[in-house]
Amino acid sequence: MIYIVLLISLFIQLVSLQTCSNLERGIDRPGQWYVHVLSITSPGACCALCDNEKQCQSWTFFSTSSILTAGCYLKAFVPPMNENSNCGQTCASGVKNSTLVLQGPCAFPGGTYELAVDRPGSTYINLTSIRTHPKCCAMCQMEGIKCQSWTFVRDGALNRAGGCFLKTQVAPISNTPCVPCTSGKK
Repeated sequence: MIYIVLLISLFIQLVSLQTCSNLERGIDRPGQWYVHVLSITSPGACCALCDNEKQCQSWTFFSTSSILTAGCYLKAFVPPMNENSNCGQTCASGVKNSTLVLQGPCAFPGGTYELAVDRPGSTYINLTSIRTHPKCCAMCQMEGIKCQSWTFVRDGALNRAGGCFLKTQVAPISNTPCVPCTSGKK
């Protein structure tokens, strides 16, 4: 009986991951918005509204007027996170119908990685000799200010060239899932 309860609990958690698990508390994703809804009073409600809007690709919610007027901001694209945001508990963001982005610090100091994330565009070089995402992250860090973000694509990815793609800008996250990709930024 306990196993059945655990399985049901796990199933409920997995279902919730498919809706608003992409909640990024304390994170601002600044950028052009197409609608601002004052009557939304929680990040979960803002996420749900975005999930039900065809045009919406990402959202940001402010509970107080710390940066912008309180409410839910819907966006037609996925802007990068503002790493310098200090909105704390007064804001949250998310990406539509996204699974939770697993991220962490790179082994080389200063960088972060995001599993199964593609950041297309702004590539200045593809290093095909680099075979792992930790080495790709380290290469971006060693490039100095020229490299702002990176994407590593494992060999054998369908319709994709493999290698380490170094980028001159923090490219926005693609709306298309890319399981063989790992990306990161400084």
